[in-house]
Amino acid sequence: RIPASRIDRIGSAIAALYPLPNRTVTGENFVSSPALRDRDDRLDVRLDHTLVRSSSLIARYSFADRTLYEPFSGPGFSRIPGYGTNTPRRAQNLMLGENHVFSSAWVNEARFSYNRVATGVYQENMGQSVNRLVGLPELSSNPRDSGLSFINISNYSPLGDEYNNPQHGVANVFQVADNTSYARGKHLVRFGFEYRALEQNAYRDVQARGFLIFSDFAQITGNGLADLLLGFVSFSGGARLDNPQRLRSGSWNLYLQESYRLRPNLTLVAGVRYEFNAPAVDEHDRASTYDPASESLIPVGAQGVPRGGRYADRNDWAPRVGIAWTPWGDSTAIHAGYGLFYDQAALAPAEGLYFNRPYYDFNLYFPLPGLPLTVSNPFPIMFPFSLPGSALGLDRNQRTAYMQHWNFKMQRQLGPDRLLEFAYVGSKGVKLLSARDINQPQASPEQPNPRPVPEFADITFEESRASSSYHSFQASFRRRYRAGVTAQVSYTLAKSLDNASTFFSSSGDANFPQDSWNLAAEKGRSNFDARQRLSVSHVYELPFGPGRRYLSNRGWISALLAGWSTSGIITLQTGRPFTVALLPEIDISNTGRATLGFGANDRPDRIGDGEVQASRSERWFDTGAFVFPRFGCFGNSGRNILDGPGYKDVSVSLVKNTARGENLNLQFRAEFFNSFNNTNFSLPDVFLGSPTFGRILSAQSPRRIQFGLKLIF
Repeated sequence: RIPASRIDRIGSAIAALYPLPNRTVTGENFVSSPALRDRDDRLDVRLDHTLVRSSSLIARYSFADRTLYEPFSGPGFSRIPGYGTNTPRRAQNLMLGENHVFSSAWVNEARFSYNRVATGVYQENMGQSVNRLVGLPELSSNPRDSGLSFINISNYSPLGDEYNNPQHGVANVFQVADNTSYARGKHLVRFGFEYRALEQNAYRDVQARGFLIFSDFAQITGNGLADLLLGFVSFSGGARLDNPQRLRSGSWNLYLQESYRLRPNLTLVAGVRYEFNAPAVDEHDRASTYDPASESLIPVGAQGVPRGGRYADRNDWAPRVGIAWTPWGDSTAIHAGYGLFYDQAALAPAEGLYFNRPYYDFNLYFPLPGLPLTVSNPFPIMFPFSLPGSALGLDRNQRTAYMQHWNFKMQRQLGPDRLLEFAYVGSKGVKLLSARDINQPQASPEQPNPRPVPEFADITFEESRASSSYHSFQASFRRRYRAGVTAQVSYTLAKSLDNASTFFSSSGDANFPQDSWNLAAEKGRSNFDARQRLSVSHVYELPFGPGRRYLSNRGWISALLAGWSTSGIITLQTGRPFTVALLPEIDISNTGRATLGFGANDRPDRIGDGEVQASRSERWFDTGAFVFPRFGCFGNSGRNILDGPGYKDVSVSLVKNTARGENLNLQFRAEFFNSFNNTNFSLPDVFLGSPTFGRILSAQSPRRIQFGLKLIF
């Protein structure tokens, strides 16, 4: 019991931000389902004009404006209302094109397009300083960074606005493309080029409000909430930044492809594409990168460092080959193909160079003997120690990631309107972008456990080292439109493996190695691996009304029942995998942490398979199969070793079309998503050390019903 005289005013105000319980279940004593708000406005205008018989112009303008409010920012952030995310997005696209027929053999298509996308991601409390309301100081003086610092208390939901926000970016893409087709005899040749210029202006105020941790593992009271009420912080951190982004990039692409009909029933296709994607550079070279040779941060464009932090990859040749064969008449077709496809060089990795000093100054604070860290001053300016900062670097010989894709498919026509298809589809990802901490020390119980380069904390290094493989059997049955009915059944049995499923951390897996010097331990099922998926869909025009089988001439009754159709889709899918890990604040390997959104959680020791006979939301897997390793050791538990909940959905719609004259149609729609209100659970709490370890704490969308009215003219 804490005497009332000892309770800190600021700590008490922070604790009061938690709502009162509305359930009596231990560890799950509060449930909320606030409204998500989404407004989406779209406009499309297109003009086609024939200049002369051989030439036609196309002009199109598209505008989309969306305002989305999500009451929860995502896994790892606050699970109580009041700290959601506002995401406005405005997209505009302009395209001008000319199609020209030079002769019966030569056809040319020329295109120019401009695409502009402006997206913001803002904390719910932007414009309102919750920090001031509870008595916390503000780390940033910029009004756009207002809100509540991210606060994490052991055994409780986090509080505060997402620390990656606010952020805003405007991307402009200019594109020029030309495609030519030449047909003669058995040959069809296509060739062309494409040029894209890209510029992005943005800001990302990551950790500008800072964070405060109150941990049960701290050496104060041994209880995070008690530390908060006393006003003592286990550790804190935040960033002071001046790193506006002005990225510029471009790409050039050429291709040549020929289709050759060897025989009436056999066609070969072969082609090659060359791509060059220039590394993104800052317009004013206001960025720096870590240089392993000098063990220091070097400004881009200086001391031999390329402006983009890496050299351009000029060897991106992409061959493709395919075959189409109908060996037994038109009722059976065999297709096979192989192709190599390059990534388009996303800007996100290049953005990492903006998060190095001096443009991004991240600092960590912790209590010292005789100098406690308190809620009244959690971000001390006069901290007695200048701690090593984090850094990010790029492998200068980084290569463009590419995918090898192959397939073998057999199709069989069953009567005039049915098609059966079986296929083997596979792919292999090569030189995929991934990251690791090249300044991580070896796991050891020794205190302190120094890093290899003591001048820095973690050094996140981006490399082209990840790989993936995918194999699947796919089957489908399609009934083409006939007698008012069309239907399709699709089934996939697949397996996907990799050692990093995406560049950033995601729900269920950190996508960052536990041990940066043992990358082989990261191989496992992909985050998105779904072993089986079944999809059944249909569209059925009801046989009532004029020209139909029933009630074709019954006056107003026929008019009322005419034009109705129903459609639906049933989706069944097995669960995707997840990785069991330790809470982020538990550094049991004694190797430190990676920052800037990367995971690097330690993993536990696995002493059982973790499966249970009947998984339930309150105990999805056997939590007793996972234990803490010895201090100074990595856990032996693997990546993505358990399955999460499956997915099932039945969605249907009812549509009524009413003709109003020759060129006017009024359409009414009633759509029912997740019609039977199936509970599709999210992934469980995967963190050993959490009081809700192994429990499922949230679910995906419930049943939604919407009505629409459309005028088609």
